[in-house]
Amino acid sequence: MTTSVSKPTVPAEPRKGRLGLVVIGVFVALAAGGFGVISMYAGQTPGIVAQTVTYDITDTSVEINYTVAKGEGDVVRCTVDAFDKEFAVLAEKEVVIPAGTSSVKGTETLPTPRRATGARIHGCRTA
Repeated sequence: MTTSVSKPTVPAEPRKGRLGLVVIGVFVALAAGGFGVISMYAGQTPGIVAQTVTYDITDTSVEINYTVAKGEGDVVRCTVDAFDKEFAVLAEKEVVIPAGTSSVKGTETLPTPRRATGARIHGCRTA
């Protein structure tokens, strides 16, 4: 006597499962984008934009030209520094941008113990 066994049917993947994966994927993409925006602005004070324009390096000093944009009524303190090829700070100075102007151009000369490879303005905050 022979018996026949029918093949088991494979249930189709429900649409709810795919929709759930799409929703989770969109949520993860939005969270990653939000985290990227937050990390891009981490360490910066909102409303203050400092930019190194140029720097001129000699064997014993660095002259840095910079701009700072800020709120007109804010007093802002920034750090200007010169560094070597290993990013060790050779010289630094705190500059104060007074209230009354919204954009300031400045120049500082930093004496260095040896030749620097770069300079920057950073760490701006309201006083």
